[in-house]
Amino acid sequence: MTTISIDIDDQVKEHFNKFIEEHGSNIDAGDVKEAKEKIKEIRDNSEDGYVIDQVGSLQMMLSMVDDKTWQVSEENKEKINATIKYFVDDNDIIPDHIPGIGYVDDCIVIDGTMDDVEEEMLEFKDFCRARMVYAKNGPFSIDDWQKIKDQEAVSRVRNRRFRNSKRNRGW
Repeated sequence: MTTISIDIDDQVKEHFNKFIEEHGSNIDAGDVKEAKEKIKEIRDNSEDGYVIDQVGSLQMMLSMVDDKTWQVSEENKEKINATIKYFVDDNDIIPDHIPGIGYVDDCIVIDGTMDDVEEEMLEFKDFCRARMVYAKNGPFSIDDWQKIKDQEAVSRVRNRRFRNSKRNRGW
């Protein structure tokens, strides 16, 4: 079996950071559409779990920028935009048409972006779950979500106090 080792050094990181700066935060609808089509194609045709997992992460990022209510931070939007642009470029560092390794560089870029946007992504997932449960995917604002988060926090504290009081009484 042949193995390939890829070393992501500071020069590569610097190159991608420059790529981020050059592309800004204006996400092109055409790039998003192309990325979604490419993700579907990969999911339909690839058996590589790593690639499928990484394009799933990119799909979540696309959902976040597509959401009409959620406002992605400018810093994260720049990183996501650069990642989308890199992903849709078939002739990036490793051309996508090369069997077996064509998406390795794309996956590395997606993975790096996920590391950077993970906190906001978790918040977005929480927002989407709350919207689904409380609003049945209907109108739901950030303020609605914040009120629910506050209510849930109060409820957790109340439940914790109740459990502790039961233990202290020997129940």
